[in-house]
Amino acid sequence: MTDRPTDVEIDAYIDGELDAERRFVVETHLSRQPALAARVMGDLSTRSALRLLSHDRRPIPGDMMAKAEGLAPAQKRRWRRLMPAGLVASSLAAGLAVWTVGVQHPPAYVNFAVASHRIAMMRAVMESQVETPKFDAREIALNTRIAMPQLPDGWHVTDVQLFPTDKEPALLMAVRTDRGNRMTIFAVHEKTHAPEQPDAVREGAQSVAYWRRGDMSYALTGDQEPGTMDATATALARI
Repeated sequence: MTDRPTDVEIDAYIDGELDAERRFVVETHLSRQPALAARVMGDLSTRSALRLLSHDRRPIPGDMMAKAEGLAPAQKRRWRRLMPAGLVASSLAAGLAVWTVGVQHPPAYVNFAVASHRIAMMRAVMESQVETPKFDAREIALNTRIAMPQLPDGWHVTDVQLFPTDKEPALLMAVRTDRGNRMTIFAVHEKTHAPEQPDAVREGAQSVAYWRRGDMSYALTGDQEPGTMDATATALARI
């Protein structure tokens, strides 16, 4: 394990895309480089400000706009690489909006998660579609390399199904809580650009919170508001 991170790894650290081992390497390096650490902290602050803006439609506070206006040119170029082609705007306001869309766009597997959730909810009310609540974690892991999160107390498995994706088979687990909430957990053995801390978006009538642990990517889908799903997924990811 090298003790000197590359510029690409430092950028990935700012974007929250490093695993724990490489985060440790970057943080150790930053602790010995005060000037670099100050720049990185400034970039992290800007990223947090823009992330807040993406979830808040109130007027932009002056200090957050100042953060956006003070972005270093290299930082702007890196964020533009995350945007779809043709969406880079010249004005700050348009550029900020496009950056938010580009960075917050969920990984492709989230579409599969939402579609499979809707199928699972259809199965739940169809007499001809028998649900399969039996879940053998060892069998699933041996055949698919998928590791599912441990369920909290009060969550009950109602259905377990394998679904195809573009790259790997995915597992969908439908659950019902003691409070009557019905949700699904979608898991695929694929290292995506999902964040390590869950992030939630609205997809039609459902909200989906998605996150990654190493080479595993997850999505929790349900009918609650994005904030509620985000908090639920965060608690699930910590178990």
